[in-house]
Amino acid sequence: MLMPGPSRRRPRPKKYRQIAHTADIAYRIEGGNLAEIYINAAHALVATMTDRRRLRIKETRDIEVEAPDREALLVSWLNYLLYLYDVDGFLGRFFVILELSEERLQARARGEIFDPDRHLGKTAVKAATYHHLALVPRNHGWQATVIFDL
Repeated sequence: MLMPGPSRRRPRPKKYRQIAHTADIAYRIEGGNLAEIYINAAHALVATMTDRRRLRIKETRDIEVEAPDREALLVSWLNYLLYLYDVDGFLGRFFVILELSEERLQARARGEIFDPDRHLGKTAVKAATYHHLALVPRNHGWQATVIFDL
């Protein structure tokens, strides 16, 4: 019988989870603040495309995106990460938000170029969409809903 005690670890809260959607992939993203939402959304995107745990830290990319509001900024951020993959094959494993405002995001992504001999190719993502996009304060933090077009 397992007894609760000081050595038992609490399960870590999920940072993102896939939710039901008819044709595309939808995620509910959780974060304690807006920066965590953007980071966790990036993790969800990369996890859709490959096993993030197999990505090594070989390259760093500095990223800057702008948009008219924080929801559009989330879509721009994710689509820029897709752009890096489409053009260079780059996938980030770790992300750091350097600056974040309602209309601008500066970040650093650390990862590597996708190698089909080492990395599992999962689902191809065309774009992050505005369909059912939501970014709202929730339970002492934030919650977002993002749908990826496949």
